[in-house]
Amino acid sequence: MNKHLSYIFIFLLIISLWSCDKGIEPGEPKGPGGFSGKVTFIGNWPSGVTRTHLVVFKNPIQSSDDFFPPNLTFVADSIPYRTTSFEYNSFENNFIPIFQLGYGNFKYVVVAQSKTQNLSLDRKDWYVVGIYCINNDQSKAATLIVEPNKITPNINIVVDFNNPPPQPPM
Repeated sequence: MNKHLSYIFIFLLIISLWSCDKGIEPGEPKGPGGFSGKVTFIGNWPSGVTRTHLVVFKNPIQSSDDFFPPNLTFVADSIPYRTTSFEYNSFENNFIPIFQLGYGNFKYVVVAQSKTQNLSLDRKDWYVVGIYCINNDQSKAATLIVEPNKITPNINIVVDFNNPPPQPPM
């Protein structure tokens, strides 16, 4: 019986040494990830808009409480009023530096507008005008996948003022 245990031990030792090609050497450090793309605007901008931002949420907005950190994970620089297109990179266009994107899966990426004079984190003050979505169906939000130390390209959003997307709960 001891002979069989010795063979099993040797077999497991060989397998573990063979599968650890770098031993206990640390892997590549995991730094923040990012994303880039373009927002395209179609139609006439609504009057009275004071700010427009690309906003990333970890999870969809199921209630007004979800429109707040830690679910709110990234806000891009303000997009100028009446712009027809806006190219961005999350590393270069970070409006609020405390919101470092990191890496992971982000379920709700939107362009939102507000008519308030002061910056507000109240859901009632924002209107979603474009969604990163599956096959241009704004009722089906696409997941943004950000890997460590990489930029996820082509996160493009079309804002069609004549065909607004469904609004999350207030």
